[in-house]
Amino acid sequence: MAVQFCIELAIYPPTFLVLNDPNITLHFNTEVMDIASYNKGQMSSILLRKVDTGEESVLEAKGLFYGIGHSPNSQLLEGQVELHNSGYVIVEADSTRTSVEGVLAGSSRCTVDHEWRQAITATGSGCIAALSVERYLVGNNLLIEFHQPQREEVKKELIDRDVQEGFDITLTKNRGQYALRKAYHESPRLICVLYTAPTCGPCRTSKPILSKIATWCQT
Repeated sequence: MAVQFCIELAIYPPTFLVLNDPNITLHFNTEVMDIASYNKGQMSSILLRKVDTGEESVLEAKGLFYGIGHSPNSQLLEGQVELHNSGYVIVEADSTRTSVEGVLAGSSRCTVDHEWRQAITATGSGCIAALSVERYLVGNNLLIEFHQPQREEVKKELIDRDVQEGFDITLTKNRGQYALRKAYHESPRLICVLYTAPTCGPCRTSKPILSKIATWCQT
């Protein structure tokens, strides 16, 4: 099956394969207007609008990959740093330095990432730019460190909810703000804090996974 697909991909352009795939429906001249949810915050449908006629329709769907386009949002930098003719910030090879001294750039707005334009590569170049900023400041004696003054810890009085939820340092799983404070100050073990919202899809997915991990650590 994989070999056959590779052969077809080599012979036919991707557009041909998409147009002739019975599992794919194309909506031409159409834009997404809104996302509808009818089941505990989960996506259920998409509101579409025909660009040429203005006609609106509802498409049932449970997932959406949203393309934000390939035009870099670099208008605010026009006339300040050198830009590529396509709008990307020009940086020196193997660096994040721009045409202006002390101005460093990263992410998918730069020529360093305009070829791939992926979130993970943009994040990587952004991290490189942040580290380059630190090195630039240190190298030019511009880095100033600020330290928070030492303050005495304010002891919070227990409330009824704290007493009810309690805290047992021998247990792997505890619940509540009081237990979190106690675990932070008294427990030598690694602390994993789980915050969830009832309408958050990723929360519902990760919560049982983290619970299984905690149970596994306990055993």
